[in-house]
Amino acid sequence: MTKKKNIILVLAFLCLFTGIFLFQASLKPQEAKKEEPKSRIADTIVIEEQKTEEEISNGEKILQYRTEYNNQEVVGELQIPNTSLVVPVLQSDDNKYYLDHLPDKTKNSLGSVFLDYRNNVDDRKIILYGHNSETIETDFHLLENYVDPTYYSDHNIILFQTENKLYRYQIFSVYIATQDYQHVNLNFTDETYAAHLAWLKKQSLYDTGVGIVSTDEIIVLQTCYFEPVGSYLIVVGKKI
Repeated sequence: MTKKKNIILVLAFLCLFTGIFLFQASLKPQEAKKEEPKSRIADTIVIEEQKTEEEISNGEKILQYRTEYNNQEVVGELQIPNTSLVVPVLQSDDNKYYLDHLPDKTKNSLGSVFLDYRNNVDDRKIILYGHNSETIETDFHLLENYVDPTYYSDHNIILFQTENKLYRYQIFSVYIATQDYQHVNLNFTDETYAAHLAWLKKQSLYDTGVGIVSTDEIIVLQTCYFEPVGSYLIVVGKKI
């Protein structure tokens, strides 16, 4: 089986796993919430408690996460300013483990936000995955707000803090993937990379007004979407 097929199978498993969890939650919603709480940091940090960009740029927060969770696989922190999204980013040697493991490696259907195993944090294109749900609050559920262009104007910045650097991205494309999963590709020549950026921008549900050039470095956020069922919501930002 080719690498591309493997990636697509993992993507399919991501939504399938969420679908199974939703079915279980619909039967016993209160029990599901009680048995599978979100990670403490994701629950308690709100925008008023966030540090400034200068304060977090030294990567101290990443070391704190590693200590708190006793897990050296924390590679960063994802934050969207003016929202409650502030979560550690994990990375394993595959794209399966953190589908159903929390940052402290406790097995849990809510999983974690994680970086594609093929990536280094400083790659020109990085991909982050996270669960979505129609009934249970998840870290990436708020990404659904980006389908509405009025939400975009006040929430168009993505921050990705690593141990050594703070990366700032501006969202330039929001779209729903139903069949074509080009967003998971990571192997490019300079020419095919430029074409890929243009393709990602063209897919957007609305014009963000953000231009791109062939050398832009990007971040891709992926989560499940349910209109239509089995689709993926993709949010793409360029480094600024």
